[in-house]
Amino acid sequence: MVVESISSLDRQVPVQPVCTQWLAEAGVTLNILRLDELDPEISGNKWYKLKHNLMHAKAQDKTTVLSFGGAWSNHIHALAAAGHRFGMATIGVIRGEPSAGLTATLADAQRWGMQLQYLTRAEYRRKNDSELIPRLLAESGVSAEQVHVVPEGGSNLLGVVGCRDILAAGAVSPGDYDEIWLACGTGATLAGTALTASETMPDARVKGVAVLKGADFLRADIGRHTRQALSNWTLLTDYHHGGYARTTEALRLLITSFEQETTIPLDPVYTGKVLFALKDSLRKHAAFYRSKRLLMVHTGGLQGRRGMAL
Repeated sequence: MVVESISSLDRQVPVQPVCTQWLAEAGVTLNILRLDELDPEISGNKWYKLKHNLMHAKAQDKTTVLSFGGAWSNHIHALAAAGHRFGMATIGVIRGEPSAGLTATLADAQRWGMQLQYLTRAEYRRKNDSELIPRLLAESGVSAEQVHVVPEGGSNLLGVVGCRDILAAGAVSPGDYDEIWLACGTGATLAGTALTASETMPDARVKGVAVLKGADFLRADIGRHTRQALSNWTLLTDYHHGGYARTTEALRLLITSFEQETTIPLDPVYTGKVLFALKDSLRKHAAFYRSKRLLMVHTGGLQGRRGMAL
C-alpha cells in the first residue's frame, strides 16, 4: 500500500450558489461551501479537526491515534480512513455493546484497520477519567508512549487550528458574505471559523447551529477555544429537533425538498439542521435578511445517513 502525505488533502473545494423558491422570496444570496466534496472517505470538517492532530502525532513519533465516538460517528469513520491512508494505526473507543453488531460505519473502520474497543454507555460517560486510557491501552497491547489521544469529535486546540483553514479551502474573500452558517457539535469548527473570519472578514458574523439538546454549555467551550477574544459568533440552541441524531418530519421534508431542488445531499444530524435554522431565521427576520449574502458550510457527515431513514 502506498502511504500518502497528509498534505495531499490541502486542496480547494467548490463554493456552490444555490437557489430555491424560499431563498428567492427572502431576497438573499446563499452559497454552500462543499467540504463534503473534499474527499469521499475523509469528509468535511472532520478532516480539518484531524489534520494537525495527525501531523503532531507523526512529529512526536507516535504510531497510533486513539479517539472516541458512537457507532455511526463521522469522526471515527474519518480517523480510520486517515490512519489507513497516511500509515498510522488507529483505535476507536466506541460507545455501546459489541453484541449490537457492526454498523456500516464501524465495518468501514474495521476494514481500514481500526481496532475497536467498546464501552458501555455508563463507562463512556466517564471517558475523561484519568484511569480509563491506561486501561484501554493495556487491553489493546499498545504502550502510552506510542499513542496520541484525540478527544471525541476531534475537539481540541489542534482541531481548532485545523478548522481555521476551512474558509481558505473555498477561497472565501473579505466582503464576500454577511453571515457564515455551520453546524455545531463540539464547538471546534465554530471556534476555528470565527477566528479566521475575525481576521479576514471582520464585518461577517458566524452562526453556529447546535445539533444536540441542552447545548448552552458549548458557549464556554467556544469561548475557551477563542480565548474569550471574539464577539463575532452566535450559537443557536433551539434547532436540535429533539437532540443529537434525532429528527422530525419537518426536518426530513426540508432535506428532501432541498435535495430535489439543488441536488445537494444533506444529512439530518448536522447539515439539515443548519438549513432548517437558516430558513426559519429568514422567515422570522425577513426585513433584516433581505439582500444579505450568506455562506453555509457543508460539513460533510453524509456517511452517517446510512443509519437514518429520510
